Order: sequence, then structure tokens, then C-alpha cells
Amino acid sequence: MGINNWNADRAEETWAESKNSKKSTGFENVKTIIADKLHHVAETLGEKTTNPDAHYGMAQYGEQASEWLDQSADYVRQFDYVEANARFREYVGKRPGLSLLIAGGVGLIIGAVLRRR
Repeated sequence: MGINNWNADRAEETWAESKNSKKSTGFENVKTIIADKLHHVAETLGEKTTNPDAHYGMAQYGEQASEWLDQSADYVRQFDYVEANARFREYVGKRPGLSLLIAGGVGLIIGAVLRRR
């Protein structure tokens, strides 16, 4: 009887792992698409700021925005969902009251925004 329970538990773990790997593959695809789009926008903006017709002040802001977008693309590529999830769970475990207050506040803000539409 113990062996059958162990086999059932192991089968559930294997199924959960395969389900998580599919999710992570899908998540990785979304991360790659978003990062590529951000990088493309950064390149396009960088090209527009090097245009000789661009004003110096606007070109400077465009270059800064291009750098920020490129850094955002790198951040999205390096983002680790599993690590972020673990940190989130640890934070909530250490501070459950504050976590509930934050979640409630965010819920109120989202509700107010959606109610106005």
C-alpha cells in the first residue's frame, strides 16, 4: 500500500513538473517576444535621434529613452519567474498583514479605475 501511494505521488509530481515546464516554455516565449519588441523600439528610436534634422534637446531625450528601453529588454530577458515567485512567497510569509493591506489597496485602486469607465 505504501508503494502504491509513493507511485501515485511520484506520478503527480512528474505531471506537475511537465505542466510547469510547459508553462515556463510559454513564459520564456513571451519574455523573448517582449524583449525583442522592446529592443526593436529602442533601435528605431536610436536611429530617429541620430537624424540630422532632430533638435539637440529632443535627440538627447530620445537617446535616453532608447537606452532605458534597451535596459528594459535586457531585464525582461534575464527575469526569472521561479525566483521572483519564491521571493514573493517569502515576503508574504514574513509579513502577511502588510501583504493583505497592499493587496487591498491595489484592489481598491483598480476598482476605482474600472468603475470610472
